[in-house]
Amino acid sequence: MEREGRIRSAVLTILTLYALISCSNPVHETIRKKDVRIRFTSTDIEVKAYDPDEDLISDLSVFIFDESGELEGYFRSEGGEDSFDTSLLIGKEYTICACANFGYRIYTDDLEQLEEVRYHMAYPDDYRNGMPMFAREEIVLGEDDDEISLSLRRLMAKISIQIDRGHLSEDVSMYVRSVRIGNCPRSAAVFTENKTRDEDDCFPVGFIRKDEEVYGLNSSLDGGLSREISLYMLENMQGELDSPISSDNEKVFDEDDHRRETCSYIEMDIEYISDRYYSTRKGLLYRFYLGEDRNNLDVERNCHYHITVTPEDDGLSDDGWRVDKSGLNEYGPISFKAYPSEYIVGDIGDKIHIWCDVSPRSTPFDVGISYMEDDKAEGIYDYEIDEDGFGATLSLTGPGRGLIYMEAGEPVNEAALFVIEVNLP
Repeated sequence: MEREGRIRSAVLTILTLYALISCSNPVHETIRKKDVRIRFTSTDIEVKAYDPDEDLISDLSVFIFDESGELEGYFRSEGGEDSFDTSLLIGKEYTICACANFGYRIYTDDLEQLEEVRYHMAYPDDYRNGMPMFAREEIVLGEDDDEISLSLRRLMAKISIQIDRGHLSEDVSMYVRSVRIGNCPRSAAVFTENKTRDEDDCFPVGFIRKDEEVYGLNSSLDGGLSREISLYMLENMQGELDSPISSDNEKVFDEDDHRRETCSYIEMDIEYISDRYYSTRKGLLYRFYLGEDRNNLDVERNCHYHITVTPEDDGLSDDGWRVDKSGLNEYGPISFKAYPSEYIVGDIGDKIHIWCDVSPRSTPFDVGISYMEDDKAEGIYDYEIDEDGFGATLSLTGPGRGLIYMEAGEPVNEAALFVIEVNLP
């Protein structure tokens, strides 16, 4: 009996100690799992664009890491889903990361590996699968948490541009042919700040809009202000200028400055006409850098930059890198005269040379081929266009009256109407 009493006492002591430890240590509460939904949303950047779809999610890779950075869970969706269900431990610290619209699966064993991931673009305007986005957040699941919401941030910056022509002289016409990004990054670090190091990190020609895509810049709203168009590029954080800016108070780099090859900029190709100058195939080029101020060169991810280009007077103020006028020609004398006359009478079998003497010779000119084709179909004459395109030789073949309209464009803006009568009674 005494022995049984000692055993009973020992067991009671152990049970009492276990009860005391259980009451003083809440481990049994923190290891309980809870079902939770993890949902992803896009971070708004003020204005939606028609192209691309800034909220589209076509594929999503989600990683759940424990407090030591080891991969504990992985989710992959290629069907456009923006949420998934899982079970997490209440009170435990997790790091949740996501990559959206990368177009491929990412493999990693721990958080440190994932932080080295870069997003690469095949070419600068491929957003068919949506804009590349990412998320990273540390969470501790609470008792009442049924859903965790994470914001996806775009790796791109959105750059919206418009033109204010309200300060131009009346004789000046500026028609935008294209807008592009120079030194557009090929890739970006996903979870750390991105910065291009040399010209090999950039596309030779970046994101570009042209022709009908820049229609908004050539439309006019109140006071000469155009509509906006938007471009996109990966983050490029080049920081503050570490040397004085140029004397004209613009961001201007010398020819041997490596930043000319790494700092991203906007370039506009403009068809230009004034009383004195006209553009060639190259056009008038406007180039400018982004950043918060004149000393900053950052283009930051998930930011929306609004730029209003405001040319004044002739629009050619020379501030170094900003305006490239090498594509402009000066008109010189302007003249237009029709030869031999605008009323010609001839006989069948005659050859008659008609032409216009136009200056400057670079003036756009329509020699009137459609009119000649109509007269040729009527059997009045056959024709051969001059090599320089400013006239034609007519071989008269039958009776009738022909009309030929030749027209010179800017800056001449003159025309001649030739009347040719062949063997009329």
